[in-house]
Amino acid sequence: RWANPLDIKTNVEATLTKLYGERSAALAKLRAAEKEAKEKEKQKKAASTAKASDPSKGGVGAAAVSKDHKDAALRPDADVIRPDAMFVEGMLSKLHQPGGNPQIKPELKEQHLRATGGRVVTRFPPEPNGFLHIGHSKAIAIDFGYAKHHGGLTYLRFDDTNPEAEEQKYFDAIVEIVRWLGFEPFKITYSSDYFQQLYDLAVELIKRGKAYVDHSTAEEIKAERGGEAKGPRHESRFRNRPIEESLKDFQDMKDGKYKPGQCTLRMKQDILGNGNPQMWDLIAYRVLAAEHHRTGKKWCIYPTYDFTHCLVDSFENISHSLCTT
Repeated sequence: RWANPLDIKTNVEATLTKLYGERSAALAKLRAAEKEAKEKEKQKKAASTAKASDPSKGGVGAAAVSKDHKDAALRPDADVIRPDAMFVEGMLSKLHQPGGNPQIKPELKEQHLRATGGRVVTRFPPEPNGFLHIGHSKAIAIDFGYAKHHGGLTYLRFDDTNPEAEEQKYFDAIVEIVRWLGFEPFKITYSSDYFQQLYDLAVELIKRGKAYVDHSTAEEIKAERGGEAKGPRHESRFRNRPIEESLKDFQDMKDGKYKPGQCTLRMKQDILGNGNPQMWDLIAYRVLAAEHHRTGKKWCIYPTYDFTHCLVDSFENISHSLCTT
C-alpha cells in the first residue's frame, strides 16, 4: 500500500511485455482481428439484407430490415469500441486544422505555422494548488488525446501564478498522474518561466493606454460591477488617470512599495457595454507578500490567470487551447 504508483505501473508493464510481447505488435494483431471480424459482419449483413428484401425468399422488405439494423446499432456490441471516438465524431471532430481559423494578422498565423510545422499543439495547464480529481482526467484525455490523435504535441504547463497556495507535492503528483494515465508531455513548462515577458507586456499595455493602476478596494470594484443587487455599472475613478502615473505606480508595485490589497493593475475592457463579466476591466497584476517556489523573492507582484493564460498559449504556439468543464 505504500508503493509508488508509478513504480507499480512501470513494473506491471514490464511484466506484461515479457509475457505477451511489445504493445505495438499486440495492438497491430488486435486491429487485424477487428478488421477481419468487421468484414465478416459486413458480408453477413449484406447477405441478410438481400434475403430480407426478397419476398420470394420469405423476406419482409427493406423498411423492416432498416429498423432491425438501427436497433442493432444501439446495442453495445454492435461495433468495436474506439477509444479515440470522441475525436472522430461530435464537437472535437469539427475543430479547425492548424492555421484553419481566421486571424486578424495573417503574418502572425504564418509565423505560428512555421514554428509548429503545421502540427497540432495543445497544453494541459493545471494549477499546482491541490491534487487532481476525476474532472482533470477528462481534461488530460482531451488535451493529450487530441494532439496524439493528430500526431501533435502536448505541453504540461504548470500555471504557477499563485505562490500562496502552491506546494511541491502537488507538482510531483500531477506529473505522476499524467504518466499513470499513459501520457508523456512533449515538454514540462511553468507560467513562471515567462514572468519577465508578462511584466514587459503589462508595461506596454499601460503605455498604449490599455491598462491602469487602480487603488480601489475589493468592495469598490464589486460595487463598480453592479454589486449584490446587480445594479448599474460604472467605471473606476482611476480608469482615465494619466499614463505616466500608472507607469510610476506599477514600477512602485514591482519595487515593493505597496502592500497586498492596496492597488492592482487592471485591463481596460468594456465594463459598461458588455453583458459578459469577463470583459469588466479584469485584474492583470496584484501585489502578494509571498515567496515563489521557483523565482524566490524576485517578484512581489504576480500576473493573474486572466492575463497570463492566453499570452503563454501564444508564447508556446498552442494551436488548440482546449478548455473542459
